[in-house]
Amino acid sequence: MNARNVAIAIAVIVLLGVLWIGLKLRGVQQAAVKWEGAVPEITSENITKQGDTFQIELTSRIDAPVDAVFDSFQHPEKSQGMVEEIKMAKVLSGDEKKKTVEFHINVLGQLQVLTVDLTYDPEQKRIGIKTVEGTTDIDGTYQLTPSPDGKRTLVTYKATQVDKLPLPIPEAVEKSGIKEQFANLMRAIKKDLEQQGKLVADAAGEIRAAA
Repeated sequence: MNARNVAIAIAVIVLLGVLWIGLKLRGVQQAAVKWEGAVPEITSENITKQGDTFQIELTSRIDAPVDAVFDSFQHPEKSQGMVEEIKMAKVLSGDEKKKTVEFHINVLGQLQVLTVDLTYDPEQKRIGIKTVEGTTDIDGTYQLTPSPDGKRTLVTYKATQVDKLPLPIPEAVEKSGIKEQFANLMRAIKKDLEQQGKLVADAAGEIRAAA
């Protein structure tokens, strides 16, 4: 092979390498774009990252009284199958004050297995969540606030989250996974309340069902 042919072969290999990297980057960007911007179940969001630690604040409105929403949180096993992404929600132990639950959840197409402790404060309408076992450390709370007329509830989720096995993926995609997981939980709770007939009807008399 003469020098000219060698040069052409090298140029082709380099071009193929550039194209491959470009396709990989494009795939990551598409995954991020899918979850950028507003998520239907999220009314406000503030997610920041410093080092490996995320500081999270997300809110969602549920059109049901606060006591009904709190009761739904107290039965995490009901979330299994309520949305396609929650494959399993098994209560391993506990009582009305604290439950240890194993979740199998699809997040951005990847199955995550997570065991958490959920603690319940009925007076403050607050639910605590803390990782017991899993690749992600979560320490946070869900604060439930009733609307002035008592018919609706604002769920405010505040947490710190650290991935034990950090992956070289864009921060935007990591944030997307956090939002997706929260949104799926809100959808599951709404569907549970819908089945119980506890969702509030809107002005047209229609029930606001989960998306």
